[in-house]
Amino acid sequence: MANKIVKYQLDNGTIPTWIEDGGYYPDSNEVMIGATVDGSSETGLGELASEADVKTYLDTYTSSWTEEDPDSNDPSATVPFDQTAAATYIWSKKIG
Repeated sequence: MANKIVKYQLDNGTIPTWIEDGGYYPDSNEVMIGATVDGSSETGLGELASEADVKTYLDTYTSSWTEEDPDSNDPSATVPFDQTAAATYIWSKKIG
């Protein structure tokens, strides 16, 4: 079987039953990225069919994001958000 990487929103404040692992990188409209349960036919607000699709989607709203600089001892130091690393991480949730 296989799962899908999809965009979705909470269902009245609750994670949809067809999301196995989600809540990643919400946009300003609270659209999140997640992995469906194995074998689900759900596509939520749209399937992200490849790692490149995940990155392209992240690029649409995360260009101004920053994250903690892992190479700094200064907890306030930041670096630009790494969309490529984020897409790779999300895609690692894909089964089949």
